[in-house]
Amino acid sequence: MAKSKKELDKDLMFSKIMPSLNSNPFSKIYTPVQTEEDGGRDALSALREKLFARSSDYIESETIATINIMENLVLKNVDAVISRFNVCSCDRCRCDICACALNELPPRYIVTKPDTIAQAEAEIPDKLIMDALIKAVIKVRSHPHH
Repeated sequence: MAKSKKELDKDLMFSKIMPSLNSNPFSKIYTPVQTEEDGGRDALSALREKLFARSSDYIESETIATINIMENLVLKNVDAVISRFNVCSCDRCRCDICACALNELPPRYIVTKPDTIAQAEAEIPDKLIMDALIKAVIKVRSHPHH
């Protein structure tokens, strides 16, 4: 069924008021923007790249960036925990494990250049990250979304 003009105008106005939802692939008004870099990739692969490409080499060496250290540490350790606990390693389960672990951990944002990220990551105890990842693996293993 086609939307009425009033509904279309509401969606347009809402997208102008809330521009962050335009880039959210889970919102109803999401329309993926194809750039020259994207080529023809679908929205899921673009999201996957954004999620799993957040390492220190992802950022240019001269740029100052705001980085969540906890996110970097979770993404670096998630594969080791998945293989140790013999859990499904599909992208959905990996994303669920990362999300659950990051929800357990307090955020730790820093504004820095990439060459000092390793020093900031070393200050966080590994046990804290591993505990959150193990809890997340147990939760996702007991209630998988597929």
